[in-house]
Amino acid sequence: MPLVTSGVEHGNLRELALQRMTDLGTKCRDVRTREVGIVDIHSKVKPDQVELIRRDYTANGGWETFLSYEDPEQDILIGLLRLRKCSTETFRPELTQVQTSIVRELHVYGSVVPVHTRDPKKFQHMGFGKLLMEEAERIALNEHGSSKIAVISGVGTRQYYAKLGYKLDGPYMSKMLE
Repeated sequence: MPLVTSGVEHGNLRELALQRMTDLGTKCRDVRTREVGIVDIHSKVKPDQVELIRRDYTANGGWETFLSYEDPEQDILIGLLRLRKCSTETFRPELTQVQTSIVRELHVYGSVVPVHTRDPKKFQHMGFGKLLMEEAERIALNEHGSSKIAVISGVGTRQYYAKLGYKLDGPYMSKMLE
């Protein structure tokens, strides 16, 4: 008897779901479908009017803010940031000493551009990430009442956050807000 008796029958589930949506006359609006690089590859459409969009919601008993740079007319996503006000349920010591907000995710999409270079036809390294972080800091300080902001940061992105004034704080990069 084989060790695996069941499992995934179709490895291309996303393609199948997108085809089904097309058959039903609906359009997929998830992050991946709207990414500026994906839209450019598939339909050669580039954003015309990029603007900051803010969506607030509650999740798991807390306040979350989803910030994004988008072209709302063409439904193209350039970058996103997810911010959360830490609650009393937070247990990490780095996040509980003072009121803290945490950046849970930051992405700028588009075709890969090497670090320290710019390509005016692409969106990475054009300042969208920095603008998203600045808005997150403003919200954390002025609306959340936080005196500290932390970022869930992989080892490879720590240098980026250090340039924005963040310091290593346990597994996070963090910054005191003024």
